Amino acid sequence: MNFNPVLTSLEVPPDFNRYKDIPELDVIARLDRWKEAAIQTLRELKTRIQQEQASLSLKQQADIISAATVFEGDDAWVAPDSRVVAHDILHRFSAPPLPLIVQVLQYNVKPLFRSNPHPSLNLETGRKLARPAGGPMASQDFYDGQTWKEHPGASNIVIWCVRHIPSTAYEELWHLVIPPVMALLDDYEARYKLMGVRITTLMLERVPASVLKRTGVDSLLIAALNRSLTQLQSPETPVLLPAAISSSLTLIQLMTSVGSADRFDQLCALLGDGIIGSIWPYASDRLEALLASIEALPVVVEALGVGCARYLKVLIAQLVHPLVPLEYEKTSVALQISSLRALSAVINACPERMTQWKGTILNAVGRCWVGIVDSKATSPPDELKQELKNVCHKLAVACPSVLQEEYPRFMAADAEIFKDLLGETGRNSV
Repeated sequence: MNFNPVLTSLEVPPDFNRYKDIPELDVIARLDRWKEAAIQTLRELKTRIQQEQASLSLKQQADIISAATVFEGDDAWVAPDSRVVAHDILHRFSAPPLPLIVQVLQYNVKPLFRSNPHPSLNLETGRKLARPAGGPMASQDFYDGQTWKEHPGASNIVIWCVRHIPSTAYEELWHLVIPPVMALLDDYEARYKLMGVRITTLMLERVPASVLKRTGVDSLLIAALNRSLTQLQSPETPVLLPAAISSSLTLIQLMTSVGSADRFDQLCALLGDGIIGSIWPYASDRLEALLASIEALPVVVEALGVGCARYLKVLIAQLVHPLVPLEYEKTSVALQISSLRALSAVINACPERMTQWKGTILNAVGRCWVGIVDSKATSPPDELKQELKNVCHKLAVACPSVLQEEYPRFMAADAEIFKDLLGETGRNSV
């Protein structure tokens, strides 16, 4: 049976890449008609597969998978019904044999990305080049003629492959996997970077560390993930930043041993150069970017442990600031809650250093609490109040001197206000 006409009609029009920015109403109408028609086309494809699945060739299976995976996401061309039908189709290939994965990568994915070779990769081996191919302008050439962007949903095909590649097969398929991953991860547009980060995260669940290290791609990945942290003004920023930080942390833990100097240095680079150096100096007026970075901070702090001590001055200054911002500055309850959670993580990581910082922390926590009590117009979330209490409790554990010095002063100043903040800890200190 010839599937080509059906599969051809499921090729997503390139205009969907700019769907949100299209001013022409007739173009939008045309794309919407295609989107609705695709639902029926997918249903037709599903029916024909049910009739012919036993006799499908390897190429037909690969082509069907490549067509259906495009409808698995939340993209502009995906209707809820088309997603359901696509899922039903792909369920029939839920345990693909390795030759089928190779077929998809070799003949459905590789041709899309062939025209944009990554300047730091040997496309035949998937290894890092000693120096970028093409000289100083190689990076600019990499962004020219990106024909793979004319195929919306191409990244979904890569995701399907990465999700199904066995750990033992990465060695064999590396030269087919890593070029499209790096093309996405190192793209200049945040939405493609996010796709690359998501694929990298999936890949790190199975890829052997030995493959990453031997090919030198570990350093390419960490550098590309670090560059993702400079995307502070895109709609994807709130999702991209924590995803890139999490993926970086996973990569570092995969490639280094516990307690090693190499792990310490890389974690310091992630926190110091990445979060503190690349995000915070430019995010004072970009609350979404700041919030995203702080939400991702506790796991990095936990991984670095007492090594965070070298960054305490900037960490504590940043984390207490949203609790009592200046009048002309913006904050949000979500930012306050995330900052308090990160502050608790810092206290846990560096308890021996908290004597020096207890005054700064309690000043901000106390003023934030008083602001909550004095606020008559709105009722603050219980979550915010609980996180303030958690910080006070953790500080008492890390720095018992507050029980004899600071907490009694709070209670003496106004026991009615601060009794709920300090709880049993505060009452026992009096």
